[in-house]
Amino acid sequence: MKKLTVEERRTEILEVTCEVVIERGFAATRIADVAKRLGVSSSLIHYHFDSKEQLLAEAFAHYARKDVAEMEAEIQAAPSAVAQLDRLVHNYVPEGSGDVEWMLWIDGWGEALRNPMMRKISQELDEQSAQLAERVIRHGIETGEFACSDPASAAMRLTAVVDGLAVQFAAHDGMMNRAQFIEHVRTLAAWEVGLEPEALREGGAGAASPLGAPTPATDTALRQLVARYCDAVNRGDNDAFVSCWTDNGVWTRGKPVMGRDALRAEFIKVTASHSWVQQTAPNAVFEVDESAGTGNGRVSVHESFKSKKTGAGLLIGVYHDRYRRVAGTWLFEERTLEVVHRD
Repeated sequence: MKKLTVEERRTEILEVTCEVVIERGFAATRIADVAKRLGVSSSLIHYHFDSKEQLLAEAFAHYARKDVAEMEAEIQAAPSAVAQLDRLVHNYVPEGSGDVEWMLWIDGWGEALRNPMMRKISQELDEQSAQLAERVIRHGIETGEFACSDPASAAMRLTAVVDGLAVQFAAHDGMMNRAQFIEHVRTLAAWEVGLEPEALREGGAGAASPLGAPTPATDTALRQLVARYCDAVNRGDNDAFVSCWTDNGVWTRGKPVMGRDALRAEFIKVTASHSWVQQTAPNAVFEVDESAGTGNGRVSVHESFKSKKTGAGLLIGVYHDRYRRVAGTWLFEERTLEVVHRD
């Protein structure tokens, strides 16, 4: 047989230690138990690990780090931040009262009270778990899918609730089933990032079409974009108007106008021809692809104005929009006005 390297032997010892701990618990596991399972002498274990405390702490770290790495890879593969958060919830929640990973985590917390080395590693791993949740939340904020003012605190609350419920779920019969556990965590997770639990559930399941109803955070952002546009028109604010568009935005109210410089020039021209304009957008419907950062919309427009040439007038129409998320901000990529009535 091939002789194991020092690193390979250490890994073998750590993995077998985890097997023994799962069966006996940290407190009842002895170095002799690990040696017997491996078919080696206890002195070989002591050669690689100075003490039982070190062996248990490093075995826990070895197992838990693999668990966290596998979970992170699965979460990052999700197509959107909403789907990532749903996967996070499902990965955090134990499979059942006999979930091996959670048995180690819960037993590890108890051992951390007595073993300083375990305490240090346990804290490090708990922090990594919270940081993973924080990264998912920050990603959702960047993509415009989430609204959360303090991602770090939200992640801490989320992981703390999972930890507390997991102890009840694993240690006590009849407290809740896994589906109820998931709903508890999903409700909190959705609340923390400005979603409805149903939106998180549907986003995690994945729709057949990438275009669908926006998340509450995206819906709010698009409505704010429409409101900023109307406000810029009403005030004749060139900078505010241009800030609503992508660099290659297209504004069509007859002949298409493309690009921010051309948009600014056209807006100045239109503004100069009117004494005043009051525009409102009483209704808007959006469809978005959260993962791609694109969307479509239909926005009703009511516009009262006073033209310097023709006097007071009224326009009722619909803007057919295309939106794009740029650096986390939703902007108009295209607006085409359909006039319904002009007076």
